Amino acid sequence: MKILLIPPKEVHLLWNEVAPIIDKGLRGPDGTVAEDFLEPLKKGSNILWIIVDGFDIESVVVGQFVDYPRKKALSIEVWATKSGHKFDEVYPLIESIKKFAKANGCEYIEATVRKGLAKKLKWNDKHSFVTLTL
Repeated sequence: MKILLIPPKEVHLLWNEVAPIIDKGLRGPDGTVAEDFLEPLKKGSNILWIIVDGFDIESVVVGQFVDYPRKKALSIEVWATKSGHKFDEVYPLIESIKKFAKANGCEYIEATVRKGLAKKLKWNDKHSFVTLTL
């Protein structure tokens, strides 16, 4: 398996393959869909990585830089696999994303993930993101 950082000008070439995977990773109550990420990815305000096994896209990661008043973070907005699981296979590739974040001046990576993935990541689980639909 290999992780590839996709340049903004090439996002449209892979969009039909990555959009369904992104949609699998979006289960929040706000109604966000993969299409909402297309323009920010093409403009470079969001970042797209794909994890491939041969020629098959197995996982997609979408992130963006967040400048807080005192620190800069890489925020992972979507981390989804084609199968909906098998995160163990792609977890070691997060090292590439960590190096990317450090090289771009980030002090940490943040993500909102399902509890199951949080356990596998073994990251600091400081709080959960919860909502009440009205």
